[in-house]
Amino acid sequence: MGQLADALAVLNKGAALAAVQTALDAGVDPLDLVDDGRLGMEIVGAQFDRGEVFLMELMRAAQIFQSVVQVLNPRIVATHGATRTHGLVVLGTVAGDIHDLGKNIVKILLECRGVRVIDLGVDVSADRFVEAIREHQPQVVGMSALLTASVSEMNKNVEVFNAAGLRDGVKVIVGGGIVGEIDRRRLKADLATADANAGVRAIVGWIGRED
Repeated sequence: MGQLADALAVLNKGAALAAVQTALDAGVDPLDLVDDGRLGMEIVGAQFDRGEVFLMELMRAAQIFQSVVQVLNPRIVATHGATRTHGLVVLGTVAGDIHDLGKNIVKILLECRGVRVIDLGVDVSADRFVEAIREHQPQVVGMSALLTASVSEMNKNVEVFNAAGLRDGVKVIVGGGIVGEIDRRRLKADLATADANAGVRAIVGWIGRED
């Protein structure tokens, strides 16, 4: 974990931006800094889950992360070339669950890699997912959840995709805190992971194989 993650963990925007500039001046890959920022966000998310910080602090961390990404995006383009829009992913937190930190981190990481993301928000019904798949025709649908009760909701959504004749056309990935606590074989998805980086790598890989 680097200085950026440390600064995010204590909600220090000035220190976070200074850490970014110092690292960029030293030749650090901006994508590595995005990943370090993700680690800082995950620390704050874990603190929130334990009741050590409140929603205001969680939102502050997300705002700082967004500011960091705004600084890094031009350097990502300069280092890796202009980012072509590459694939489309629909993301949402399932019905009955309003936790969105993990989903938002995945969204930012995907956008930094040139993936277009349709974010449906939180408490998303199966019907809304189906509407989005039909409207946007994504390669991947990502569902996030933190609550144990959301496991059945995730599986119900996949069954609805099947019934609507949409399942064969999309990969389904599920993630969130609950995924790290249960037998992942219970989930009717192509991949279940609690690791944002692993999820992003899988999504980018699936999209790449569509070309």
